[in-house]
Amino acid sequence: MSDHVILKSIANGNQLKGYQKEIQELLARTQKTIVILDDDPTGTQTVRDIPVVTQWTETVLEKELARSPVFFILTNSRSLQVKEAENLAFRLGKRLQKIAAKHQKQLLVISRGDSTLRGHYPGEVLSLAEGLGQPDAKHVLIPAFFEGGRYTYQDVHYVQEGDRFVPAGETSFAKDSTFGYTASNLKKYIVEKYENNIEELQIQAISLDDVRNAPAAQITAQVKEGTHSHILVNATAQADLEKFALATLRSKKPLMYRTAASFVNAIIGQRPSPLLTKKDLVKENITHGALVIVGSYVPKTTAQLNYLKKQYKAQYVELDVQQLFEDDTLENTLNALATKLDNQLRNGMNVVLYTSRKLKKGNSKEESLKIVNLVSNALTTIASLVQVRPKFILAKGGITSSDIAVKSLGISRAMVLGQVHKGVPVWQADEHSRFPSLPYIVFPGNVGDDSALLTVLKLME
Repeated sequence: MSDHVILKSIANGNQLKGYQKEIQELLARTQKTIVILDDDPTGTQTVRDIPVVTQWTETVLEKELARSPVFFILTNSRSLQVKEAENLAFRLGKRLQKIAAKHQKQLLVISRGDSTLRGHYPGEVLSLAEGLGQPDAKHVLIPAFFEGGRYTYQDVHYVQEGDRFVPAGETSFAKDSTFGYTASNLKKYIVEKYENNIEELQIQAISLDDVRNAPAAQITAQVKEGTHSHILVNATAQADLEKFALATLRSKKPLMYRTAASFVNAIIGQRPSPLLTKKDLVKENITHGALVIVGSYVPKTTAQLNYLKKQYKAQYVELDVQQLFEDDTLENTLNALATKLDNQLRNGMNVVLYTSRKLKKGNSKEESLKIVNLVSNALTTIASLVQVRPKFILAKGGITSSDIAVKSLGISRAMVLGQVHKGVPVWQADEHSRFPSLPYIVFPGNVGDDSALLTVLKLME
């Protein structure tokens, strides 16, 4: 597929009429509550003025269900082993269904996953369906995420790199030591992830021609009446997703959604808003420095870190990953690092704490995930020990940003203010966190060009 053809499809799609008004009106009439289970914090990368909770007791969920028509639940399930992730999805589904029944609420639940197709799929979605009491619901796969350059065209999922569109299965993301895959065609991807326990004939593809030229009623009929167990959606523009969202809402059919962030906007009737500025985020004259924590290992993050080092004046502190496995006095080492960071922040210096870039892999997917979590725990511990309130905190990487938010900062509920860069959300910490009202920038590992991290930090100067 030529890059020119996809670029033309994107340009044509961006000229199309949107459907957000019709979606908003339909949601208002039906009084649906939309809950997004986010497998890491980066799923909030397209929305604004929407809460995210990091706890999921019945009390917390019941309170949120009563006051918020849309909210995120941060599960961080991408950091869990597969059985733990599936058990959590089942428990949350069961809990949400129980509370919704108690208060006579109509639920629409989305499993938000990675736009580069990493994560516990399909187990997480199957378990969620069981918990919600909808084991026979059709599955809908929509990994399109336009701010991050992820497009699905003729059933193939692409990752944009500059002016090129690379099939997802040929990217570094597909080589992930825990969530790797080979297929770029989404039908073949689903079959691969089901370990050949499903046939391509069971998967229905909604084409771009369907979403752009067919009446919404026709797509609704396809969703309602088809005998397929799975649906994948082609999309290269927001209007494509809105057309499909409207059709599924009208279908009134229970569906299990596994989507990236752009579909969340579509289903709630919200278009991405203008980017935030420093004036929007830093309300006080704070003399302390900012804290940047880089844990992600994907090549894109490493390239951004290397670019930052050449262009941005800060105190750079490396956490040697190999040392974590050899240090008999690790607690003392982490304490000393935290003290060093405190002194630098207090003196108004910006600090970039990052893990050494040589990737340490395990002998299995499970062992590799354990290593990732051990490294994240070290970063979390250091951040927990920091006593000086930074001007803001930026965390790079999904697991890293989740752990820093919950374990280090004690954020139980935050408000998503918007985005400071395409695909980079900013949370405002709640009043019960360690640093109330702190701007917390959640920077995905797989978003932006080489200069993106520098761009965000320069904006905040």
